[in-house]
Amino acid sequence: MERGVYAAATGMIAQQAMQEVVAQNVSNSTTVGYKQDIVTFRAMQNMMLRRQNGATDRGPEIGELGSGVNEDETTIDWTMGPISNTGNPLDVALEAGNFLTAQTGTQVLYTRAGNLKIDGNGILTTASGNPLLDINDKPINVQGKTDVSISTRGDVTAGKQLIGTLKVVQANTRSMQKAGGIYYRPLDANAIQVEKSPRLHTGSLEQSNANVMQGLVRLITVSRSFEMAQRALTTQDELLKQAATEVGRV
Repeated sequence: MERGVYAAATGMIAQQAMQEVVAQNVSNSTTVGYKQDIVTFRAMQNMMLRRQNGATDRGPEIGELGSGVNEDETTIDWTMGPISNTGNPLDVALEAGNFLTAQTGTQVLYTRAGNLKIDGNGILTTASGNPLLDINDKPINVQGKTDVSISTRGDVTAGKQLIGTLKVVQANTRSMQKAGGIYYRPLDANAIQVEKSPRLHTGSLEQSNANVMQGLVRLITVSRSFEMAQRALTTQDELLKQAATEVGRV
């Protein structure tokens, strides 16, 4: 009977993990360039049950009994989000598998969020304020320049003057992991290659690929599944107490 308790408990833990991932996706449904997470689960090792013939004799097999589920892994859904036209000359949307290069403290990270801005020092940055790097791994400074725009090849110009070219990379997305917020880092340095012929969608942004309505429906489903597993656990606990009481009376 304890096996039922364990199975119900693993179900509750799995639904809690699912809730955290879905809630994170819903909260980022309006974040530019966000890629939703998908959590997967696997069945824990099944147990073979046998009929007991007497105190020591093991009888024939009855069948397998599941022992619950366990979280397997959380992966990133790299499906393209919808592209919206903004008309902002500093907004860019990237092709699938492409990333912009940003300096975040001492780290170089990558992002698909193309809602760029110019900070108080004239540096072209991400929306969170981290400098974007050019093809020479230097920040792009447009201090004192006007009419700043970005071409489809990533050239940053002020009027007709070329200021720098955004460093756009092509990445093997299977080797990319989230590094917080809108940033990613490669698990393997060889997964990153400079994109020689980038094609940016200027004046446009890639929106989050997380659908808020689907996420809210999923949260309701997860909540109810958690409640069902909780009721199963409570029932198993009550049966255990009853069995202990009855055995004590005997």
